[in-house]
Amino acid sequence: MTNTSIRWGLAIVAALLAQITMIVISVICVAVYSYTIHTGETQEFYNAFASASGPWISLIVGGPVFFLIARWIRRRAPSAALGTAMAHAGIYLAIEVIVLLLWQGDTSGALPFMIGGFLPKLVGAWLGANGLAASPHAKAA
Repeated sequence: MTNTSIRWGLAIVAALLAQITMIVISVICVAVYSYTIHTGETQEFYNAFASASGPWISLIVGGPVFFLIARWIRRRAPSAALGTAMAHAGIYLAIEVIVLLLWQGDTSGALPFMIGGFLPKLVGAWLGANGLAASPHAKAA
């Protein structure tokens, strides 16, 4: 058995966790909007708001979500954190592409958000896996 620097099971769990987290944040955003900000509209209005706000939420919140999940990966597998976090980001992107290809409606508006939103997610995963603070093994100057 070969030893890789990627823990694939952890990467798959992290990608699913990212998907669930992004969906929950979108649902919370629509609920807050419909119950406190813009009340009294029809269900179709809120469905249109959910469709329009989803890509923006992913763009804005994706980086921090991936950062936190990569930190979680780093705590669970310190020696394989970077590879596993990058695999997690790749699996997430694969899921997003599959969903986009299988979606029945018009997805032309979501494609730029998906492409543009992947960079903050990738940076968040990289920063979370590598850490922002100095290494505890680094010697003081």
